[in-house]
Amino acid sequence: NFLSKHMNEHVVAYPKESVLAAVSQFATPFFLYDEARLRENCRNFREGFRKYFPTFSPLYAVKTNSNPEVLRIIMSEDFGFDCSSMAEAWIAEKLHATGEYTGNYTSAEELAYAKKAGLILNLDDITMVDFLDEIGVPEVLSFRINPGMGQAGIESNVLAGPDAKCGVPFEQAPAAYKAAQKKGVKTFGIHMMTGSNNLDEEYFAATVEKLFEIIASIKQETGIDITFMNIGGGFGVPYRPEERSLD
Repeated sequence: NFLSKHMNEHVVAYPKESVLAAVSQFATPFFLYDEARLRENCRNFREGFRKYFPTFSPLYAVKTNSNPEVLRIIMSEDFGFDCSSMAEAWIAEKLHATGEYTGNYTSAEELAYAKKAGLILNLDDITMVDFLDEIGVPEVLSFRINPGMGQAGIESNVLAGPDAKCGVPFEQAPAAYKAAQKKGVKTFGIHMMTGSNNLDEEYFAATVEKLFEIIASIKQETGIDITFMNIGGGFGVPYRPEERSLD
């Protein structure tokens, strides 16, 4: 609420007066968050999708900022959480949040904790299916798929494609779903995350089209219907004045 008392109605990129006012009251260094801008960003993102997909349910990646007060604000804007560590799952459990759990080279212990926290398990590798015998078979399960293409603001943030470490290769997707079905999973989702900080709208359309093709191949080879699709993150933000926001 501090910023709302010290800022004008129009949000500015650098709230100089607010910062100076805060410095006069609080010991430095500190983090100063603009709640009004945070809520505006959440609503713009959420409604940008719900305008076309009424059942759209956004997830916030806890890794980007795990401050519980920030998370409570985001939750109140009808966001769930995407978690990728036991610490993040712990926070989600304490805040009674919904969402998914996605991690690389995840142990059975981590998956068991995420399952207990009420998060949908999103498996990153086909070998993790064997952990279901140990932790108990969930009714709902998702797989993170590598669709074979990736793009990011910088090369090191490309998270999919031929050389990426993340996700089940799309060629193995039907086998992964069939194996999970044999374990007793009833409802399936699918996920991808191909790269960070993309500012090209057409790229997201291309990756989702590819994911639909993968869903079709899964259906054709296994008969399994995918109930929900998580199109992943990577939605870029303009770090430089000359960069524009995503439409």
